[in-house]
Amino acid sequence: MSEEGDIVDPNLFAIDWEQTGEVLVTIVVLAFFVERALALVFENQWYLEKLGASHVKELVAFLLSALVCVRWRIDALSVILHGDRMTFLGELLTAGVIAGGSKASLKLFRDVMGVENDQAKIERKKNATAFESKVTAPASTEAK
Repeated sequence: MSEEGDIVDPNLFAIDWEQTGEVLVTIVVLAFFVERALALVFENQWYLEKLGASHVKELVAFLLSALVCVRWRIDALSVILHGDRMTFLGELLTAGVIAGGSKASLKLFRDVMGVENDQAKIERKKNATAFESKVTAPASTEAK
């Protein structure tokens, strides 16, 4: 028989699905909060005209999510994996999931539910048209 330190109880890794469901719902709700809070900034006309093509939104979403997770001690990994304490790394990973989920919630709001600021809709269509013209321009030049 091995030493006590070598014995690992497999039940330590059992997932409590009810608790995991609560954690996932919390993450989804926080992702909605982050997305809608940031919409005030990132869907306004000034931002879209001046910085619309920049990719600062993802960084800001992560920083806001990290602030929330650290302030309220939200560590999904420690909860799901039955950790003995919350960890900073777990809080940052949870923040990343929330920030990534805010992008998914934006897609849900915009594409599935049809909820989007009119100015943001116009800017998104304009950017899509500009992108399509860049993609198709070289192909049509080569054909000549």
